Formats: sequence, structure tokens, C-alpha cells
Amino acid sequence: MKYSWVLLLLLVAGLAPKKAEAQVEAYGQFSVSDLTNLNGTNLLYGGTTGLVIDGPTWHHMVIAADIQGRFVRKSGESLNGVAAGPRFSFPLKKHGLTPYGEFLVGFARYNNTYFPGQIGSTTDSQIQINGGLAKRVSSRWDISADYSYSQYYALGGQYNPKTFSVGAIFHFVKR
Repeated sequence: MKYSWVLLLLLVAGLAPKKAEAQVEAYGQFSVSDLTNLNGTNLLYGGTTGLVIDGPTWHHMVIAADIQGRFVRKSGESLNGVAAGPRFSFPLKKHGLTPYGEFLVGFARYNNTYFPGQIGSTTDSQIQINGGLAKRVSSRWDISADYSYSQYYALGGQYNPKTFSVGAIFHFVKR
């Protein structure tokens, strides 16, 4: 009992982040969303943009916050959304690769002027589970590719957009 505070201190020190360097990144991507519902499949095209704010590094894992906007459309049908949440990335020493995963929560607006007789537009909540890979190409630039599975809760939850994106990441501070 006499040394329990030492044990507690060692435990907290072992769980504490190894370093905390603030890094801010902006990204832009070309996106293709497979908007599947009960009636069929539509491919919507557009862009994804966002801002990543890196937090602490903990045992080779960078914990960050991602704020993302995705804007895709085709022939009078569109799905535009904004979401935010945690991002977990694992920078690898070899080849400059960084795999990442994230869980985002936000809102999206579906607009349909293409299919007469169906709902015109609706705004509702969405969740996204995203995973991807970034490749360092310079001290400020990365290229990236990712996959996103979303659940859009409007219209009885019948839309589950699956999105593939490729693009670039700009780091405001040299690495």
C-alpha cells in the first residue's frame, strides 16, 4: 500500500501519449458514390473535402479529428453531407504509407428532381465508417485512396452509400 502511488504513476505514464504534435491537414478527393436503395443503384460523382487535426500519438497510432464534407450528384439526384469524428492512423516507417480508419457522424441532404413521383428532398442524420491509405510524396503532400460505408437514415434508412475516393492531402506544417 505504501508504494501504490508509484504503481499508479507508472500505469498512467504507460497509457499517456508518447508525443503531442499539432498537425493540420486539408484534403480534397474525387468521389464516386454507389447510392443503393430498394429500387436500384445509382452512381453519383463529385468531391470530398475536409480538415484533419492531429492529436496525440499513442503507441504508433495517431489520434486525430476529421471534419468532412461530401458532395456528389448526377442528373438531378444529389447527396450532400457533412460529418465529423475521430480518425486513427498508423504511420509506417517503410515506403511512407499511412493506413487509417475513422468513424464519422453528421447530416446529409438527399435531393431528387430526376425521378418524378418520388420524394423531392430530405435532410437526416448519417454515420460513416471510412478506411484508407495515404502515401507520402513530399514533406507537405500525400496522395490518398479510401472507401466509405455510410448509413443515411432518411427514407426508412434505405440508402447505404458506398463511396470510393482518390485525392491529395496538404500538410500545413512540413513533416
